[in-house]
Amino acid sequence: MIGLQSVRAAAGYEATRLATRRAAAGVFCLAALGSALATLPAARAAVNSGDPQAHVGWVVAGGTAGRILPATIAVLAAAWLGAGLVTEDYRHGVGLTTYTRLPRRGAGMLGKLIVALVVGIWLAAVTRLAAYLTALGGFALTHGTRATEHISLGAVLMLPTPAESCYAAFGGMLGVLCASVLRLRVLAASVSWLLAASTAAVLPSSHSPYALDVVRGMTDVGLPIDQVSLALPESVAAVLLLAALYAVRRRRID
Repeated sequence: MIGLQSVRAAAGYEATRLATRRAAAGVFCLAALGSALATLPAARAAVNSGDPQAHVGWVVAGGTAGRILPATIAVLAAAWLGAGLVTEDYRHGVGLTTYTRLPRRGAGMLGKLIVALVVGIWLAAVTRLAAYLTALGGFALTHGTRATEHISLGAVLMLPTPAESCYAAFGGMLGVLCASVLRLRVLAASVSWLLAASTAAVLPSSHSPYALDVVRGMTDVGLPIDQVSLALPESVAAVLLLAALYAVRRRRID
């Protein structure tokens, strides 16, 4: 049985280790830059539409990329950092230190998941703020035109939506689980993003442009859409969690 105190100690250890890595701060900066760059084409498309005020929410949300996966940049960054919590133990030889201080590997895994969840929420906030400031600056530069003369961005758009926070947290946790199974950080982060994007397309409230393709595929196979849409992401996450726990418990630390 995994004790709450062990999980708390593991989460504190992982949070401290992550906070002392310069690379983590670099990932946050790159995520903010990536979010800003993703916002620029969306802002240009909104201005060209002739009614940019009607599209400000879509712009700050990341445009087309945000429709495919809410907080798509934050999800990828969270998955990268989450995967690093695992691969660092084995690639840089700190596994002995980690498992000497935290001998219960199940508790260590849960500690990593908690830290990845919190990191994902923070990344959602950072990337949303970067997108908001980019859209604000971009629209300000085009205020000379008639179409952008009366654009206003409400302060509420600075805050990530619940969906963005949830997907970013989910991406970070997927990074931990995938890295435990796949062992390669780049591969784990990529697979985590794809799983999160697939989940976004499967859920009933999805705005993904691929949602109709998913529904059509389920219909062709004869699967019940509502039941599968709710059960499939949970099943995949449960199987991945069990596989990750098994892989971590079986892996040797040299």
